[in-house]
Amino acid sequence: MKKTFLFLFLIISQVAVMGQTVNYTASTSVIANPERGLQKYSISGTNYATTVGANNLPVATLNSWKNSTDKVTVVYRYYLLDAFMNSNINSTFLNNMQTDFNNIRSAGFKVIVRFAYSNSEGTVAQQPTKAQILTHISQLSSLLTNNKDVIFSLQAGFIGTWGEWYYTNSNEFGTDGAISAIQWGNRKEIIDAMLAMTPIEIPIQVRYVGIKQTMYGTTQLTPATAYQQNANARIGFYNDAFLNNYGDMGTFSADECTNPVGTPDYNYLSNETNYLPMTGETNGLNTCDNGYRTKGDNAIYEMGLTNWTTLNRDYHPDFWNQINASQYDKILKNLGYRFVLNSSTVQSNGSNFNLTLNITNVGNARPFKQRDVYLIMKNTATNSVTTRLLNTDIRTWENSISITQNFNPGITGVFQLYLWMPDKESLLSSNSDYSIQFANNGTWESATGYNNLLQTVNLNTLGMQDFSFKNNLSIYPNPASDFIKIQLNSSEKEEIQIYDSVGQLVKIATISNNDKIDVSKFTSGIYFIRLKNNPSLSLKFVKL
Repeated sequence: MKKTFLFLFLIISQVAVMGQTVNYTASTSVIANPERGLQKYSISGTNYATTVGANNLPVATLNSWKNSTDKVTVVYRYYLLDAFMNSNINSTFLNNMQTDFNNIRSAGFKVIVRFAYSNSEGTVAQQPTKAQILTHISQLSSLLTNNKDVIFSLQAGFIGTWGEWYYTNSNEFGTDGAISAIQWGNRKEIIDAMLAMTPIEIPIQVRYVGIKQTMYGTTQLTPATAYQQNANARIGFYNDAFLNNYGDMGTFSADECTNPVGTPDYNYLSNETNYLPMTGETNGLNTCDNGYRTKGDNAIYEMGLTNWTTLNRDYHPDFWNQINASQYDKILKNLGYRFVLNSSTVQSNGSNFNLTLNITNVGNARPFKQRDVYLIMKNTATNSVTTRLLNTDIRTWENSISITQNFNPGITGVFQLYLWMPDKESLLSSNSDYSIQFANNGTWESATGYNNLLQTVNLNTLGMQDFSFKNNLSIYPNPASDFIKIQLNSSEKEEIQIYDSVGQLVKIATISNNDKIDVSKFTSGIYFIRLKNNPSLSLKFVKL
C-alpha cells in the first residue's frame, strides 16, 4: 500500500496544473551534455601532412564515444607539426584539420586543440624558431576562426616537448625551468599572438600557474573582471600531471612531497577556474603518503576544489585502474556543470505571468562559455512557438540558483512551457546535441533540445505589447524541416520577409492565411519572419 501511495504522489506532483508549483525528480544518469565530462585523446598521424584524409577523426568513432556509458562530448586533438620545423604548414595538413572539424561538428562534439612539434624528449630543439612559430600561428588563425563554434579551447602548445613549455633545448625560450627575462618575453610573444589571432570565444589554456602569473601578473579574476577581452580573462589552465608529485609536476611551486592544496598557487588556480576551463589528465600514481593524493576520494575532492571541467579518460591507466565503481560514477557526473531543476512556479494574471525557477548545480564547475537561456511557450492547440529570453547569466550558476521573471508575451492561448539552453553559435543553436539537459527524469526532449517544465499557462487576455503583430501572425510547425504554415487572423494578404540568424534576407513572399512556405532548402538554424508593414517586430522559427 505504501508503494502504491508513493507512486501516485510522484505522478500527481508532475501533472501540469495551471498556476501551480511543480517539483521535479533528479536523475541518477550520466548525461551527454556539451563542454564537460570525460575527454577522449587523439593525435594526428605521421602522414597527416602528406595524405588527404589520413588519420582524420571518424564520425563513427566520435558517435561511439558519445553513445558509450561515459557519454563523452569532448575530444582532445593533438596536432603534431614536426614536419614543419623549417617550413610553413602545407595545405594538406590544413585541409585535414578542416575535415576533423567538420566531423566533430557532425558528431555533436567540441574539441580541445593543442599544437606541438615533438611528443618525445630529445637532445635537439623541440620546436622551430620563434619567427617560424609565429608564422604558423598566423596560418592557423583563419581555420580556428572559421571553426570557433566547435573549439572548446586552444592550449598554449608550440613550445617544448608535448607543447608543455618545459623541455625546449632552446636559447630563445629557455629550457628545463631555467628561463631569463628575455626568454620569458619570447614566450609571451607566442601567447600574445594566440590571443590576437583567435576569436575571443576561444579560451587559451597554459600548463603552469607560473606561466600566467609571470606574463600577466598575479591579480586574480573577480566577477567584475571575468569574461572580458583581455589576457587575464581569457587564459585558463590545463594540468597534465593532476595529483602527482612535485606540485603536479610543476603546475604549482612545491617540493616532491609537499601537498599543494592550500598554497598560494593552488588558491590562485582555484579562483581563476571559477571563470575559465580546467582540463587535463593524470600521469601516474603519487608516491608520497602511500599515494594519498591519487586515491579516488581525494581525486574527487580536489576536482571540486579546482573546478575541473574535463579529464582525459585514456591516461593514466594506473590512476583509472584504482578507482572503484562508485568513485568513477561520481567523476562522470560531477565533471563540469550538472544542473538539477528542483521546482518551478507559475502565477498567471490573464495577460502575463511570473515564472520562478529553483535550480541546483551539483557539478564541479560552472559553464565557462556564454549561452542564452530561453523560455519556450508552445501553443497547445497550434504547436506554434514563442521564445522569450531569461534575464540570467548561466556562467554564474553555482550551488543554488533562484530566478523569478515576469513575462508579458502579448498572445492568448494555453501554452506548454519549456527551458532551452542552446549553443550561442548560430551553426549549432538548432542542434540539440549542443543544448544543455537538466539532470532530471521526464523533462528532456532530445529532438528539440528543450527541457519540459511540465507546466502550462493560460493567457486569456492580450497585453498591449506586440498586439498588432502577434495577433496577426503565428508559425507552425516550429521547429520545422520541410515547410512552415503561416496563420494570419486577417483575410488580407501580407508580405513577409525571412532573415537568417546573421540578418541576411533569404526570402520574400506574399501570403494569405494558412499559406505554406517551403523551407526544405534552408540551412539548419534559426530564422526570423517579419511583416513588411511592421519590420521592428519578428517571430523566430527553427529549421531542423
